[in-house]
Amino acid sequence: MFKDQYIYPAVIAKANDQFTITFLDFPDTQVKAKTIEDGFAQAKEALAHVLFDYEERKENPPAPSELSAFKKEDSDQFVTLIDTWMPAFRKKMEHQAVKKTLTIPKWLDDAAKEAGLNYSRILQDALKEELNIDESGNSFSVQDRLNKQLKKVKKSLKDLSKIRVHVNRTSDEASSEKKETSVKESLKQDIDLIKQELNEVTDRLKNSNEYQQLNEKINRLIDKLNR
Repeated sequence: MFKDQYIYPAVIAKANDQFTITFLDFPDTQVKAKTIEDGFAQAKEALAHVLFDYEERKENPPAPSELSAFKKEDSDQFVTLIDTWMPAFRKKMEHQAVKKTLTIPKWLDDAAKEAGLNYSRILQDALKEELNIDESGNSFSVQDRLNKQLKKVKKSLKDLSKIRVHVNRTSDEASSEKKETSVKESLKQDIDLIKQELNEVTDRLKNSNEYQQLNEKINRLIDKLNR
């Protein structure tokens, strides 16, 4: 059983305006910093990484050494205790991205790229659905899964309903526009018929005696005006 808090001794040495922190029980784990505050923060993070690796391998980390085991070799060296809180770090590592190799047919890859699909998002969603877990990593029952699928179906039906309303509205608008165009064409035909009748009346008047007499009077008046 792994603990939530660990405390390990570390040696702090200062040289050339830089602090170096090395853990007695993890000599390969070393951090360097310009300030002691930054050094402590980095050391806590480094210690958490080392301990998390032990947990991943299902191994128990070594027991912390006694402070008396440290032999001071320089006046700028001193030993201190550094602790780390694992629950928060474990949570952080759970959401760390892990690279996976995916193999699919080329035609499918081309189609996915053309559609602008996000492989990572789709893979995550598929794995969560297959494993019956939600965004927080909590498992859910078969009934929850069915409810989730039902919500998807309802959403699809709602979207389909919107599409139908849009299509019907477009159809009605097209029908109204078509009807208006038909009325305009009918009026235009009526106007053309009236013009034709007026032209026929004009032609008949030109051939009548009354029109000839009026035309002669006009010509005589024009002659008088020209004299």
